[in-house]
Amino acid sequence: MAKQKWKLPALDSEELAHISPDLRPLAVPIDSIYPDPDNVRLHPERNFNATASSLAKYGQRKPIVVNERTRTVEAGNGTLECARELGWGWIAISREDDDHVTAAGFAIADNRTAELATWDYEALSMQLKSLGDEEVDVAGLGFNEDELAALSEQFAAPPPATNPDEIGGYDPNSDVYQIRVDGVKPDEKEAVLERLNEVLADYEHLQAQAY
Repeated sequence: MAKQKWKLPALDSEELAHISPDLRPLAVPIDSIYPDPDNVRLHPERNFNATASSLAKYGQRKPIVVNERTRTVEAGNGTLECARELGWGWIAISREDDDHVTAAGFAIADNRTAELATWDYEALSMQLKSLGDEEVDVAGLGFNEDELAALSEQFAAPPPATNPDEIGGYDPNSDVYQIRVDGVKPDEKEAVLERLNEVLADYEHLQAQAY
């Protein structure tokens, strides 16, 4: 990277307030680095808006990776674009002295490895529920309202146990009463049946069976 011709502002200055304190010593003028002209990763409107919303709410919490030789971004092109749109004057970077092959290889690997990760949607749903009534910036999470509503519905807690006599359609003259139990793994079925029969032990005419 070209010899530094600028002076870093005081680390507690307003100019660097959007950058995590530990990253502020890594800050450079945003106009001193450039997006990768050969970047193979696209940033459509939804991705751009989500990234910009996240940066606006949480600030910069990880550096973008910049090639020391060319001053172009290897990882974080979308972040750079959004930061400029937000009017940031400074951005924290990690400097890497990479040749062309290494820079291109890392850029592809960084994007592809992130893409190969998957969501544990049930755990995600629980995390979102744990926020309770806290105000959440949906756009900053990258999910829209419909997606979050679908998650809540899909992983909603089952209704509490109910007295059979209070369940619509229950026939007291029937020999069989069916109860659906969800979420039981195959190797747990026997233990669940055993536990149910322990509960029913006080009722000589009742016995749980699997179907």
